[in-house]
Amino acid sequence: MLKRRILTAFIVIPPLVAALFYFPPGWIAVLFGLFIAVAAWEWATLSGMRGFFSRAAYVLFLLILGAAGMYSVLQQPSPIVSFLVSAGLWWLWALAELIGRQDVHKGMFATVSGRIVGGWLVLIPPWVAAIYLLGIDGEHPRALLLFLLVLVWVADSAAYAAGSVFGRTKLAPRVSPGKTVEGVVGGVVGVVLLAWLCGTMIWKFEPGLLARWIGLAVVTSLFSVVGDLTESKLKRIAGVKDSGHLFPGHGGVLDRIDALTAAAPVFLLGVITLMKF
Repeated sequence: MLKRRILTAFIVIPPLVAALFYFPPGWIAVLFGLFIAVAAWEWATLSGMRGFFSRAAYVLFLLILGAAGMYSVLQQPSPIVSFLVSAGLWWLWALAELIGRQDVHKGMFATVSGRIVGGWLVLIPPWVAAIYLLGIDGEHPRALLLFLLVLVWVADSAAYAAGSVFGRTKLAPRVSPGKTVEGVVGGVVGVVLLAWLCGTMIWKFEPGLLARWIGLAVVTSLFSVVGDLTESKLKRIAGVKDSGHLFPGHGGVLDRIDALTAAAPVFLLGVITLMKF
């Protein structure tokens, strides 16, 4: 299984990074939209929608909503903060559900309609946030998006390594039995090192800004865990291990971007805040 995961990563990651640096923003938006479309199809399946046309209609409607939201914030950037704050509040609600409800079959995903609406709230904000990051001016305009992608990967990988070695305390046993508190701490440590290296070597932040940058990275990594657990909750309700089988050893697209769904809007909101203060 581990060999398959590594092989799949080596096949998928290089073309994605190349596209990030060499494709124009419009093509990157389309590429990310394809990932979101597949993830939406998987979400519809996990939500209990079985018919082809019902799932296709769900995907199409989600893409239309996402494209409309993207067009709105790119044409007039002022609504982006309200959009991101709304997304952040949704994820705080998801966190409260994870902490406060012992029964995974109750709460926001208890009904098909709740799961359907939840998919829009989960999948549209990261798509909009990722493309908005490309438009932020700076010496390294695409480095912010790449940093976000690497941050999520480092948080997940460091958490897996730390959890495998030191994991004792279950984080959310009813939702994801394999995740541990020690793993999350390991993920945070990895992210702190990444943020410090990038902040000092790439962006050359002064100490005060560097401290805030590292703080943003830590908060983003913690929200990535919430995104991961939220998708795990949906899979637990559906009674499946993976959202799909597109990537051997990795599951489906939703399994690959679950952490990013919460991390992306939170990270962008933090970046905008840092730019203003």
